Amino acid sequence: MRVAALAAAAVLAAGSLAACGSSDDSSAAASSASASPTPTPTPAPVVWAGSVCVERDNLKAAVSALGRNLSYDITSDRSALEQIDRQLRIQVLSVGNAADGLVSALSDVPVDFQAANDMVVSVTKAKADTQEAVDAVTTSLDAMVNADSILTGVAEAGKALVAAKAAFQAGQALVGVVSDSATSANAELQAAFDAAPACQAAAT
Repeated sequence: MRVAALAAAAVLAAGSLAACGSSDDSSAAASSASASPTPTPTPAPVVWAGSVCVERDNLKAAVSALGRNLSYDITSDRSALEQIDRQLRIQVLSVGNAADGLVSALSDVPVDFQAANDMVVSVTKAKADTQEAVDAVTTSLDAMVNADSILTGVAEAGKALVAAKAAFQAGQALVGVVSDSATSANAELQAAFDAAPACQAAAT
């Protein structure tokens, strides 16, 4: 009987220690959880502004490359025209695609962010001007490669290069509209762009 009593006492003691340990572990886990607060979500206008800045910078890079490093040799055959078409078409389509990306990002503006309304209107108009200039370049390039004679093709190449200059200027204007709007007198809009890391990276 004495042995049985001692065994029972040992079991109870072990159970008490296990319970204490479990309680201590639970307290430690609770303390650890309370010490790691949930991060505050980035406000929707700031996320939107960051996306707009990324697309603006993509457009700026595409515009800067337009007309750069064009190399061609006007000869009596069509090889020079093919060189112009191959190089300039890629460049101008890059501008058009980048402009589309910018407007797409802009259209995702939070529905309750009324401060961005004027910016959306201004950028949309400037994008239309850019797209018109891009289309003029591709139209001239199409006419150039389909020309019946080399002289007609050269004339269309000249039109394409003039149109490319206009596309360059329109693209620069579109980038400028975004940048000007981001630093406008609208405090709420400016605050969103100031808080977006992508916009700060572009500014430095």
